[in-house]
Amino acid sequence: MNTYISNIGLLIRRRLVILGLLLSPLSALPQQASAFQAGHYYPGLINTRDMAQPPSSGLFVLWYNFYASSSAYFDQNGNKFDGLSLSDINPALPDISATTKLNGFGSAPVIAWASAKLKFLGDARYVVGIAPNYVSADVSVLTEGPGNVLDVPLSNTSTVKVTGFGDFIFIPFGLSWGGQKTDVTTAYTIYAPTGRYTTGAPDNIGLGYWTHQFQGFGYYYPIEDKSSAIMLGLTYETNSKIKDINVRPGSRFTLEYGLSQFLSEKLEVGIAGAHNWQVTRDSGDDVFWNTANFDRKSSLFFNVGYWPIIQRLMVNFKYGFDYGLRQRFKNNMFVINLLFNPNLLVSKD
Repeated sequence: MNTYISNIGLLIRRRLVILGLLLSPLSALPQQASAFQAGHYYPGLINTRDMAQPPSSGLFVLWYNFYASSSAYFDQNGNKFDGLSLSDINPALPDISATTKLNGFGSAPVIAWASAKLKFLGDARYVVGIAPNYVSADVSVLTEGPGNVLDVPLSNTSTVKVTGFGDFIFIPFGLSWGGQKTDVTTAYTIYAPTGRYTTGAPDNIGLGYWTHQFQGFGYYYPIEDKSSAIMLGLTYETNSKIKDINVRPGSRFTLEYGLSQFLSEKLEVGIAGAHNWQVTRDSGDDVFWNTANFDRKSSLFFNVGYWPIIQRLMVNFKYGFDYGLRQRFKNNMFVINLLFNPNLLVSKD
């Protein structure tokens, strides 16, 4: 069952320009967009089997809750950010050490509907859904250094806190095929810039642009009872211009993979990985950064799922962490996902 929990990624995106936080008087300058755009889709948060064919027609509710914390940011070269070497620019200026911290929480209920199997489409189910989401996050930068720079005390903490509803997610089209050994699902998703956004503002919730997302997921079941599953997923995002500035963020590509194993009728364990890359340049007349630098990250997740009511309710606990980062925060992540199927019995359609 597809989840489309990607807007939780709003918790972790680059909504601050680090230099602007360190040298706060510069915030009076005209606000600009920055290179720190991590896209709408946040990989690895879905349950491993969520994009398999739904077991029945009708309504499904998936509720995703995500917590992330970070104390490290990695630059365009993959090096951990620990300050600014201002002495390289002017020997009279001191170097500044800096420590970044990020904490965020997101919650997204996904309401989806699956059709009966459509004979004229090879027994595929048609899937449609919506996903409002709520986000709360704070980012702080602690700077330390000798003396003052631009009359700013260099033992200072700058904190940005945001909370509110994020960009709205609409899934107008999904098709999912199921078989004895394989499942295949394709989907098209739209992200609408409904979350609060003003270029340069410190309290943005949305990203400020539309995203069109295309996905394909495949599953292989090596055992006849489908207690074991191997998953491979591909996601491509293409973006519009940011709504109040001439900047169009580059497209993104995500590769996900996972293993799921039911140890009993009610207990599932699994492991999943994800790689997320920017694949095209940021563009537009207001772009001022080096567009040749593409961000990227990889993640690894471990999960335990429990079905207290078979076929109706599942609770899934996940822990994950990031590695191999460029222009991204390194996060530790805790996820609690709920899947509710109001259909008491699996339909035979």
